[in-house]
Amino acid sequence: MNTVQFKDISISFGSCSVLENVSLNIKSNSVHCILGENGAGKSSLMKVLFGMYQPDSGEFFINGKIVHFSSPLDSINMKIGMVHQHFMLISDFTVLENVILGNEITDGLKINFSGIRSILSDIINKYNLGLDLDSKISDLSISSQQKVEILKLLFRDSEILIFDEPTAVLSPVEVKEFFKIIEEFKRNKKTIILITHKLNEVKLIADRVTVLRKGRVVYEEDITDCNIDLEKLALAIVGESRVSIAVDKSSENLTNEIVVRLNNIDLYKNSVKILDKMNLSLRKGEVLGICGVEGNGQNEIAEIITGLEKNFEGEYKNKNVNVSMVPDDRISKGMISQFNVGENIYLKNGKKFIASSELLDDFSDKTITEYDVRLTNNKASLGSLSGGNQQKVIIAREISAGNEVLIFSHPTRGVDINATAFIHSKIIEERNKNRAVLLISSDLDELISLSDRLCVLFKGKIIRTFESDELSSYKSDNKVSLTPDIEIKKEKDNQLFELLGKLMIGMAD
Repeated sequence: MNTVQFKDISISFGSCSVLENVSLNIKSNSVHCILGENGAGKSSLMKVLFGMYQPDSGEFFINGKIVHFSSPLDSINMKIGMVHQHFMLISDFTVLENVILGNEITDGLKINFSGIRSILSDIINKYNLGLDLDSKISDLSISSQQKVEILKLLFRDSEILIFDEPTAVLSPVEVKEFFKIIEEFKRNKKTIILITHKLNEVKLIADRVTVLRKGRVVYEEDITDCNIDLEKLALAIVGESRVSIAVDKSSENLTNEIVVRLNNIDLYKNSVKILDKMNLSLRKGEVLGICGVEGNGQNEIAEIITGLEKNFEGEYKNKNVNVSMVPDDRISKGMISQFNVGENIYLKNGKKFIASSELLDDFSDKTITEYDVRLTNNKASLGSLSGGNQQKVIIAREISAGNEVLIFSHPTRGVDINATAFIHSKIIEERNKNRAVLLISSDLDELISLSDRLCVLFKGKIIRTFESDELSSYKSDNKVSLTPDIEIKKEKDNQLFELLGKLMIGMAD
């Protein structure tokens, strides 16, 4: 039986067609993955289902009945819930307050907090969410915030669960935990829709996959016993434009000069020790990778190097170099959504040039061409672009500043295959220009592929550093795979991947 049916759904914004005659079925009690490049229409289709967008034409059905949603409230009343790529949480509220907001259970005129606590505690225990109802959102890790969003859906008794890029913010260990929750949803007869870019995860979790390209359905397949051709799937996503080249990491005349050093750094926040005797050096002409479960001090290292965090003990040495940073959250930290491409690029170059409409148009045109930014028109606000295209603009801005040190924090989070390949090539290109690159990521494939040295961070300490020779021993050559997600890992790669995973959660020395 089909829980959701889309029939000839079309949406346009102005002259730009976002969805064109999209028809697909979502089976009951299944995990249905929807893939496609950034801007392919995945999120737009799900926003139709969640009542955020109304289609220009076409119709859709829930459990065989045609429905018309004018707002998300209509969708919620039909037991549909959505976890957006950027969480809809109030940071100063507690877990409980966020969950019940707009859906309070009352006893007369008062909110029945004791009854609500009992209900939420039962849900947390049933799905092993491990949440403290009295914790503030601002104190939670990204993965725990995602669980709060899941708890909101379950509190509303949602039967159709939509997740937009749910694993983009999770470490490999957290992804496994998330998949356990998804499997539990299936056992409880729920229907799950996942928007994702990670092909290996599709193979692990999906019952069926649909690929959108340029607003159209171009590929559909049922998955049985993890049997799916990932190469074929990748080609369906990007068409004939698929990037399959490799970037040579070797480069001559690199100085290896240390430009940034942290010596015995201690950092406390709200009386909690975040960094513990942190020692780290960053050299010109290298990519230094930092891996670890989010919340172990990665952000604080970046903030110290960029000068955003000054309340620490220990010694920070900067050899008179300027720093650019691609932040972990592009929406809240990396851009002004109302500004267009040129205006956002100018934010980093304002000291060099006097702004003019001609200059801003020049910034915009160069970035759009060089970085293949896809948008309806050159004056479109950055907030109207897909996540991957927003990320390209932010990376273009930080690189164009020409600074000696570049920090990339989760640079390909929520980004499609082609954009990931392009961003990886840019990172290596800057490294080969003798820049010092700090790469923070939860994607182990990305870290292993790009890093010259790799540090493992656990509870605010670097517990192990893999030097260049040691990393090379796990690799067959010095080429960077631009599509590691769709390649079969060699045995040594698997060994390193497993070791890193254990180190990140303190299960190995």
